[in-house]
Amino acid sequence: MLKLKNIVFEDNGKKISYDYSVDQTIKKYFIEENFFYIKYNEDVGKTPDSIAVIPFLSNFLPIAWFAGFIIQIDEIDATFYEALKVIKSKFERDHNRELKGDLIVNKVIINKINGSKSVMLFSGGVDAFATYIRIFDKTPDLVTIHGADIEIKEIEEWNDLVGFIETEPLLNKNKKKYIETNLRDFYNFNVDLLLEDIGWWGKIQHGLALIGSIAPLSFINNYSTIYIASSYTDQIDINWGSTPDIDNEIKWANIQTIHDGYELKRQDKVDLISDFTNKNNQNLRLRVCYSELKEDFNCSHCEKCFRTIIGIILSGKDPNNFGFIVKKEFYLEIFDKLNSSSFSKGTKYFWWELMEKAKNTKEYFILEDKDYELPYLEKIKNGEIDLMFKRNITKTKKFNITKYKFVLRNKFPLLFKLYKKIR
Repeated sequence: MLKLKNIVFEDNGKKISYDYSVDQTIKKYFIEENFFYIKYNEDVGKTPDSIAVIPFLSNFLPIAWFAGFIIQIDEIDATFYEALKVIKSKFERDHNRELKGDLIVNKVIINKINGSKSVMLFSGGVDAFATYIRIFDKTPDLVTIHGADIEIKEIEEWNDLVGFIETEPLLNKNKKKYIETNLRDFYNFNVDLLLEDIGWWGKIQHGLALIGSIAPLSFINNYSTIYIASSYTDQIDINWGSTPDIDNEIKWANIQTIHDGYELKRQDKVDLISDFTNKNNQNLRLRVCYSELKEDFNCSHCEKCFRTIIGIILSGKDPNNFGFIVKKEFYLEIFDKLNSSSFSKGTKYFWWELMEKAKNTKEYFILEDKDYELPYLEKIKNGEIDLMFKRNITKTKKFNITKYKFVLRNKFPLLFKLYKKIR
């Protein structure tokens, strides 16, 4: 059993700390010195415990479900209590297994939040900007979370992101909300091993955890609707922790969640952003890169940067106007990197989208030299990248060591650091 003993508001009501005890049999999942907390840039101290418990449960309960232990709490919002039952059944279906963990509650409380305001989770990437544009007229508050994509210890990168959000002209009319939480640091690698193919954050945690983080803000700011941008589309079959099937079921009081843009391919979103900038005669910077090697707004050299840059070029726009630094030579770098790497099912799908877009594009944006660039764009159009992926699958199919490397890296972190230096 894991027992939540107390919910404590600190730092003038801006921080919520959770006092909980963990039985010896399940201690292996948690980092003892990293007790879970969540911090806001405003006072949320008037939030009732039945709603303040939501960020905690949104992160801990899925672990309990998959590991098979009990969580005991004092009180919970009635709507969220019922929603959790539905979400658990969705995970059981998606992962084809019975989840034996459960929740024991002393009191179920009916809450009501009177308001009509919208809020959205905002990272500054393609998905987020596409959703932002689709609900532009609602002037949603924007919530950005430190500890999700950017580690809490990465202060400089976080400050860069905040600076971007605060100074981007397009976002001037939106109120900005910032959250810091150790939602990826309170548990250890044993949680990842609850899944056969690891990937806890992406496949289980992040949808419920990110949305649940907004619960205290929703009470203080009288929100009625939460928007979260889709990562994937309904055209790809992949187990993912944030889909309409899950996110739209996440509710408390009279709050509803909308998983937005699931019917759109990633390239559809890039085209949407491109069209919006044309109609409004203004550029915007897309923040898609989390590379530790980047020195500019995006590194412009990683796979995620590559596919975003190509998407912008195929939409007829200059990627240098969207937060990238790109010269014609980057085409050679793309093919070198993709030919020597292996990628996930989702990543391969995004490149398939680009191939399909290229087939139906008559005018590409030319960076510098048409004669140099067109042959590379023709390679994308003709499926050369897809052939690379298939060759790489053949190379690595005999023995997939991803999970073994994951365990060794986490069990022996100092040795792994030494190995990286030697390599």
